[in-house]
Amino acid sequence: AGLTCACQLRREGYKVTIFEALPVVGGMLYVGIPDYRLPKEILEKEVEGIKRLGVEIKTNAPIGEEITIDDLFKQGYKAAFIAVGAHRSQRLRVPGEDAEGVIHGVDFLRDISLGKEVKTKGMVAVIGGGDVAVDSARCALRLDADEVAILYRRTRIEMPAREEEVEAAETEGVRVEYLVAPVEILSADGKVIGIRCIRMELGEPDATGRRRPIPIPGSELDLKVDIVILAIGQMPDIS
Repeated sequence: AGLTCACQLRREGYKVTIFEALPVVGGMLYVGIPDYRLPKEILEKEVEGIKRLGVEIKTNAPIGEEITIDDLFKQGYKAAFIAVGAHRSQRLRVPGEDAEGVIHGVDFLRDISLGKEVKTKGMVAVIGGGDVAVDSARCALRLDADEVAILYRRTRIEMPAREEEVEAAETEGVRVEYLVAPVEILSADGKVIGIRCIRMELGEPDATGRRRPIPIPGSELDLKVDIVILAIGQMPDIS
C-alpha cells in the first residue's frame, strides 16, 4: 500500500518521501513472500520505477523511535500515510511458547528474505493454515528440516491458504495434519522436544463463517518435534 500510494501521489505532482523501517524496500512483498513465489528481481524493478518518478526512499528509518510523526510535520511534511503492514505474529498462548526452538512464521520468512542464517533441524511442526504457514513449511523443507508437518485445527475446506499452494507443499513432501490443535509445547532444559495436541471436531459456524473447532475430550497426543513455527495470524506492529 505504501509504494502504491507514493506512486499515485507522485503522478499527481506531490513530493513524496517513504520512510521504511526495514533495510530493504517492499514490506511484506519483499520479506514475507519467498523467492520461489515472488522473485526479488521483479519487486526491485517495480521499486526502481517508483524511484525514477522522483519518490525519495529512506530505509532503516522506523517512525516512532528516533523520528516521530510530529517530527515530520515540524520538518514541513503536510500529510502522512501509514502503511506499516502486518509484520507482528500473533501468539499461540499455550504453555511452553517461549521455549528455544519456537519461531514465529513472519520472523522466519523475514530472516530468510534478508539473507540471515536460518537453521531448521530435525522435525518441524508448523501451526496454522494460511499462506504464511504453508510458505514457512515449504521454506523449512528447503533448508535443513528432515520432515515438516502443518498442524491445522480445521479441515482442508476451511483452510485459508490457497489451494494451489497447499497442493505444491504436499507434492514437495510437507505433511498436513487436519483437526488437531496444540495445547502445550513440550521442552527440556528450555528447548523444544515436542508438542502436545488435541484432536478437534467441527461444530456450528463462528463469526468468520467457518465451522468452529471443538476439542474432543481425552484425545490428546504428543508429537516429537525439534522446531515449532507459529503461523496463526499477523497484526500490525505499531510499537
